[in-house]
Amino acid sequence: MDVRSLFEAIDAVKIDEFITTNKEEDLHLEYKLVIEPGMSRDDRKNLAKALSGFANSDGGIVIWGVDARPNQDGIDCACQKQEVSSVSLFVSKLNEFTGNIVNPSVDGVLHRKIIVAGDSGFAVTFVPSSDSGPHMAKGGEDRYYKRSGSSFYRMEHFDIEDLFGRRKKPKLSLHTNIIQRGKDSGPGGTFYHCGIVVGIENSGRGIAKYISLALNVNSPYRIGQHGLDNFGRFGLYRLEPIGPWQIRFIGDTNIYIHPKTIFEITIIERKIREGCPTLEDLKIEYEIIAEDIRAIQEAKIIKGSEILAKISNK
Repeated sequence: MDVRSLFEAIDAVKIDEFITTNKEEDLHLEYKLVIEPGMSRDDRKNLAKALSGFANSDGGIVIWGVDARPNQDGIDCACQKQEVSSVSLFVSKLNEFTGNIVNPSVDGVLHRKIIVAGDSGFAVTFVPSSDSGPHMAKGGEDRYYKRSGSSFYRMEHFDIEDLFGRRKKPKLSLHTNIIQRGKDSGPGGTFYHCGIVVGIENSGRGIAKYISLALNVNSPYRIGQHGLDNFGRFGLYRLEPIGPWQIRFIGDTNIYIHPKTIFEITIIERKIREGCPTLEDLKIEYEIIAEDIRAIQEAKIIKGSEILAKISNK
């Protein structure tokens, strides 16, 4: 499970499990107690160190409201919970300070609360790895941190020099857009021709090169055979099925996805009878590969109700 998926999966039951099993802090996981829901100076310093350290490294998660103590190997482990008394206020303060407690600010940081009773509970923070650093912790720190093992360490001069020279990287994700491609009527009734345009979005700061996209979709949805325009135009070169994938697309050395752009590649098709009350959810399994990124293998679900709403409103 990657860091973002773990962030989304953490709930009160998972936190109890971490405490029962004495789960250790590691490269991507940190526990912190909260002194004041309104964020004391020490709370702000802990936030600044976590944002700086995780962003300058490989990203990570902070669970607020859990006490950690060293085990026999000297590694801090979850040992007991101390719920945040006003967790809504605390998460509000996390959001307030996130933008100005590190310099430069870290894009993509997420905070969420886990309510246990009333307004008492835990907070969870997700910090992505950043290619726009190095990021300096402020709030009285004015230092650069990195994550090593289960701790944050002050960065040495050569570490900071290395981050200043880090090459900007793309950040790719699957992009989808529901469209209606017309409708026809016949003895069997009236049918809408639904299309889900599939592409790759680059929200990073580097150009994506040597791109590959592989897809699987569930029946009765199917990957269109005639391209984005019904005349055989695909965004990337289309290959025959390879391995577990229904189809794969690849780009040559002349195809790039620039930062902050969406690159459309193909379309998923489905005929829908007019007046259809329900529709199957669309599950898109996909793999994205490009230079300078880890291969991404995930799945995206588009609700049938969302597709019906978009098509019927056209």
